[in-house]
Amino acid sequence: MSHLKAILLFAGVALAVSCDKEPAGAGAGSDTLLKNKEIVISPERNKVYRNPLNGFVLYSGLGNDMSHFWERYDAFQSANGIVNACDYANTLLIRGNWAQLNPEEGLYIWMDECQTEVSKRYKMLVKGAWERGMRVGFGYTIDSRDKHEWCSPKYVKDKGAKGYTTQTGSATVWTPYPDDPVFQKCYEKFIHDFAQHINDPEHYEFVHGVGIGLWGEYHRCIYSTGDEKPKIPVFEWVTDLFVKEFTRIPTFINYHRHVGALKSEGGANPDSEGMIDSAVKKGMSIGSGAFGMGDYYGSWEKRIVAKYRYKRPVVAEGGWVKSSHGSSAFKDPHGYKTWYDVRKGEYDDAIDACANTLDLRYNDNPEDSEAYSWFNEGFSLLEQFLQTGTYRIYPQKVSVPTEIGNGDNITIVHRWVNLGNAYCPTNIPQFEGKYKVAFALIRATSGKIEKLFYDEAARPCDWIKGKTSSYELKTVVKDVSPGTYIWAVGIVNDHSEEKNIGIYISAKGDFTEDNWLRLTTVTVK
Repeated sequence: MSHLKAILLFAGVALAVSCDKEPAGAGAGSDTLLKNKEIVISPERNKVYRNPLNGFVLYSGLGNDMSHFWERYDAFQSANGIVNACDYANTLLIRGNWAQLNPEEGLYIWMDECQTEVSKRYKMLVKGAWERGMRVGFGYTIDSRDKHEWCSPKYVKDKGAKGYTTQTGSATVWTPYPDDPVFQKCYEKFIHDFAQHINDPEHYEFVHGVGIGLWGEYHRCIYSTGDEKPKIPVFEWVTDLFVKEFTRIPTFINYHRHVGALKSEGGANPDSEGMIDSAVKKGMSIGSGAFGMGDYYGSWEKRIVAKYRYKRPVVAEGGWVKSSHGSSAFKDPHGYKTWYDVRKGEYDDAIDACANTLDLRYNDNPEDSEAYSWFNEGFSLLEQFLQTGTYRIYPQKVSVPTEIGNGDNITIVHRWVNLGNAYCPTNIPQFEGKYKVAFALIRATSGKIEKLFYDEAARPCDWIKGKTSSYELKTVVKDVSPGTYIWAVGIVNDHSEEKNIGIYISAKGDFTEDNWLRLTTVTVK
C-alpha cells in the first residue's frame, strides 16, 4: 500500500487493499480485494494505569512504626478530601540497608525462617503492595555513616573485611571499604541471592542504586587507599555485578557530578560522565535523589539526563525532605517560599528530564511527609504529572478489514500517540522483545482469542510526545476457523505464556475483561 493510500484511509476513505507479490504459502484468495474500516479512538487522559516504570512511587522504610502504614495510605488526607493514596501510585519502594535485608550469613529478610521485626514489616509491606496491585522496588545502603545502626551485616566484618568506624550520636557504626576483597565476595553472594528472589518483573519493579557511598547514592565514598585510585575499578565491578544478576528488572545508577568521588562539593569530577556512560552502555538506567535542589541538581545533571532522553528511563526523587531538612529548603537557589514551591521545583525538574517516576515519601507523622505535601499543597501538580508527565500511549486511528478469508493478504494500518512527557522504555535490555503491539481476532461467541497478528515494527519506545507514529502491517490470514470475530488491539507481554496485556493503553472504548481494546466486527469466510 502506498503512503498516499494510507493517508486516504486515515482520512476516512474505505480502500481495497492487496499485495502485489504473493507470499509463500498464500492461498487462492490472496488477490481478493478487501474493504477496510477505519476506527477513530479517543484518548483517556485521567485514569492511572499500572504500567511498568510509570507514575508515582510510594516510599516506605523498614523503621520502627510501620503498623499503620497501609491504614494511613488507604485513607489519606488530600486537597480533595480523603483518598486512597495507592490509587495514585504504581510502585512501593522499600528503603532499607544491607544488614536489614541480610541480618546473618545465608539468612534473608524474605525467608520464612527469618522472624526479625524488620522481616515482619517487610513481609507486611510486600503483601500489602501486591494486594493493591502494586509492584515493589528497592533502594538501600551499605554505608553506616549518619545512621544509628550498622548498615552492613556484622558477619562481613567477622570474615575479615576491612572498613572504618564513625560516630552517630552515641552509636559507633562500621562501614566496609568498597574496594576490600572480602567485602566484595560477601556482596556478590548477597546480590546473587537478592536477584534470585526479586528478578521477577510481574511483582518487582526495579532496584535504584547499588548501595555504595553516603545514603547509598554513590558519592563521598571512602576507599582503603585514602584516595580515589580504586574508584573506577570498584564502579566497574559493582555495575558489572548488577547487570549480570538483575536480568529481568531494571537497575538504576545515580547520575550526579561526583560519582564515586571522595567529596561532593564543587565542580564535576572529570570521571563522572564516563562512569555513567559505562553503566548505561552495560544496560543500567539512570536516577537522581536531588530533584528540585538547585545546588545539587544543576546544569551538569540536566545535560546528562538530556543525553539519555528516550534512551533510558529516569527515576526522580525529590531532594528536600521536610522532616529532616525543614526550613533549609527555603534557602535553595530557586527561592522557594512554600512547600508548594518545593514540589513545583521537583515537578519542573522531572518534566525537564522526561522522568518516568516521582516519589511520594512516607513519614511516621503523615502530615510531615512529602506524600502529604504532594496530596495537599501540590495536589494539582500530582494530577498534572499523572495526566501529562507519565507516558500515555494509545492507537489514535486503526484501519482493519471487515471480511477476510484464509490465504488472504491483509493490511492493517495503525497510528499511535504518546500523550505524556515520559517515554515507554521498551528499549532497555531487561525489556528486550517483551512488549509487542498485537491485533487479535477474538471469537464473538466465546470471547476466546483465535489468532494474534504482531507488528514488530511498532515499538512503544519510539512514541514521543508531539509526534505520531504510523504503521502498515501486511500479513496473511492462516488457520482461522470461519465465523464472526472481533478485531481488538493491545500491547502484549510476549514473555508470558498467555500473551496477556503487558502495557495498558490510554484509550476510551470497549475493552475486554483482559484489557484488549475492541475495534470492530470481522467475518472470516
